[in-house]
Amino acid sequence: MRKIWFGQSECCGTAVRYYLMAEEAAGIERYGLQIRYGDETETVPDITTSQRRIQSLLEILMQGGVTPATAREVVEDWLNGAEA
Repeated sequence: MRKIWFGQSECCGTAVRYYLMAEEAAGIERYGLQIRYGDETETVPDITTSQRRIQSLLEILMQGGVTPATAREVVEDWLNGAEA
């Protein structure tokens, strides 16, 4: 799995770092993300096959200052909203 730095925001004076995670399986590129905040890390793999969609999601997470503690919930909400 490749880890690509995407950007960062700030929460309570500490940097929140966002990474795009990419992995190829059966010739298809799958994208996920990782968020790091201090000693906390949350990785959510295999969210989409669309690079544009994962970048859009990462932008939303950065703008909202989402930390690892709530990352999975926000991603699930985003996926549910995207399917509606």
